[in-house]
Amino acid sequence: MQTKNQPFPWGIYIGDLIDNNDTIPLCLDSRQGGFCVLFDDSSEKIANNFIENIALKLFEVLPIGDMVVDIFDFSHKKRFMHLSSLQKEKLYSIAFNQNSATNKFNSIEEIALERHHNILDFTTPTISEYNQKTQFKEQYHLLLINLDSFPDETTSAKRIKNFFDSSFEAGFYAIAFGNQAILNSESKATQAILNHFSHLNIEDKKVKLSKKLFEFTHLIEDYEFEYVNDNKDKIISNLLAQVEKEDNATTEKDFLSVLIGTSKNGRESIYFSMGDKSSNYHAFITGVTGSGKTTLLNNIIVAIAQKYTSDEIQLYLMDYKDGVEFQVFKNHPNCKKIFLDNEDLEASISLLEEFKDTMKSRATIFKQHEVTNITDYNKLNPQKPIPRIVLIIDEVHKLFVGDYNYVDRFSSILKPLMRQGRSYGVHIILSTQSLAGTQIDRELMGQITLRISYKLTDPSDSEAIFTYGNTEALNLEKYELIYNKNSGNKRDNILCRANPPANIKTVIEDVLFLRDERLILKPVIVKSEDRAEEVKEVKQRSKSTYESVYGTSGEDYVLSQLEKMGFTPNYGGNK
Repeated sequence: MQTKNQPFPWGIYIGDLIDNNDTIPLCLDSRQGGFCVLFDDSSEKIANNFIENIALKLFEVLPIGDMVVDIFDFSHKKRFMHLSSLQKEKLYSIAFNQNSATNKFNSIEEIALERHHNILDFTTPTISEYNQKTQFKEQYHLLLINLDSFPDETTSAKRIKNFFDSSFEAGFYAIAFGNQAILNSESKATQAILNHFSHLNIEDKKVKLSKKLFEFTHLIEDYEFEYVNDNKDKIISNLLAQVEKEDNATTEKDFLSVLIGTSKNGRESIYFSMGDKSSNYHAFITGVTGSGKTTLLNNIIVAIAQKYTSDEIQLYLMDYKDGVEFQVFKNHPNCKKIFLDNEDLEASISLLEEFKDTMKSRATIFKQHEVTNITDYNKLNPQKPIPRIVLIIDEVHKLFVGDYNYVDRFSSILKPLMRQGRSYGVHIILSTQSLAGTQIDRELMGQITLRISYKLTDPSDSEAIFTYGNTEALNLEKYELIYNKNSGNKRDNILCRANPPANIKTVIEDVLFLRDERLILKPVIVKSEDRAEEVKEVKQRSKSTYESVYGTSGEDYVLSQLEKMGFTPNYGGNK
């Protein structure tokens, strides 16, 4: 039976020694940190099967979720078919080109450094020992590295050597593999791996054990070695059943949960979460210029592409800062619309009106299916779910200053959307540098229980985003934030060290490569000239309609039609 705080296995099971009377399991000392599998031209399929079985057996002996597989392999054909079925469960990820491989290695190297410097000490010198003593367990990583793909000269031999010299203590175990011709590689980084690990050779479809890998080979000369070759279908089926069982054990789930950083000591992962489990359905993010607010927004948007399809979450992005900030997401497969006109305040009202119509249509659908919310509907229709809508407005303070009539209109639409959004799957993330001079009322803020702040310089700003007396945001360092999921109450402040910026272009390209074309959205990009043309069209169409009926000019009628679109008479100088 699996225990909650189970250590990493002391031995890696690779097969059985067999003679006429005995069957003896053969394990490699896991403290070696890994090994290399080298094969001849006729034995590649055997090698693939051998490696995949070792990985699946590790999954079997560890509690589900305790280990993930990171693969470096640029092969056009998928090598590990059974392991790849764990991708949706976030237990498998693959770097299949140079950019993604570089990013993946940077990421795991950062994890290893973080663990060595902020977690491990003389009482817990390995992650395995640390995990047995803490409630905040660190995941083990199994690295499967195709030496024909990675590393190359862009990753230095010194970095590779330093990483693998200390990788096991940090929770990493590696199986490197490649054709025997790789032994002649001129890559110093590749040679660093080959020199670091013992070799297991597969020739003529038979596994050969070397003395360096297994020092007692002389004692087993009379035995036949049969490599691990269990029923992979059955193992995967059992693993997926475990995942489903754990999911079903938790009745309340968050529809969105993405990693944004760690606690200051690095021991606890911190997630940006929205949904029934966290009871957060909207969010407010603030922070002075250069503090990291934009990086956080971008990381959340990128992570949504990595973790969720457009069947699950669809994004609407509005930028009231420079009008170009979100342009980098023009190929984001979850984006429906991106607004890039930072002067078009009326666009926000038009979009909220569109969301109101969406909620009405969803209410009709829910009534037909005798459910009251999107969660219950999607449980009944897992093959055709209704996606959640997430609207992100950057520098939203522009919508809460100035003309009172406009602010009142915007607030009067936004508040009911936030109240009802939980049921209908409409969620809003607001972001701004400062709340100074804004007219955000308490009722609206009361709908937003998830509040995040980077460094602030004005106590009134900190108390506006959180609660009276909660001014801890004034003391934050760069890239630190306060994560508060209880309406800003000071006792619920969580200090978080935010993750560095994601490589947006590379991540989006990787997601597009892997995602089913049916689940790729092409966002509509709305610019100032687009809205101007829309105004012009409506004016002409409205005027023509009026004149055809009454035979006279109809300016009042034109203005009334524009107002239905959400435009005020003085919109953009287009009166």
